[in-house]
Amino acid sequence: MKNLFLSILFIGLVAVATAGNKEGKNETTADNAVLTVLSGEVVDQLTHEALVGVKVTLEETDQVVYTDFDGKYTFENLKPGTYNLTASYISYENNSLEDLELRLNANQVNISLKSSN
Repeated sequence: MKNLFLSILFIGLVAVATAGNKEGKNETTADNAVLTVLSGEVVDQLTHEALVGVKVTLEETDQVVYTDFDGKYTFENLKPGTYNLTASYISYENNSLEDLELRLNANQVNISLKSSN
């Protein structure tokens, strides 16, 4: 009798834990449905060569990324809306894009930087 009671109690606890886990997944899926991506490439304004290690900042968030070896950057999990984007690199002038409108689709924004020399 004691084993039967413990078995039923265990099954009940597993059922409750699994049900709570499913609810959390549905909320996460719903939140992800309204998120978007911003990506692009940063190049030298004169030579059009990709710039590696450029700091790209999305000012309305706490997100900062750096360009990879191909000059590409990506921000993920962004809410659609209006943002300011700034690219900065040693010996180049900063380039800021204001009132950048991000939509639900993937957003592509390429940036060119002018050498300060």
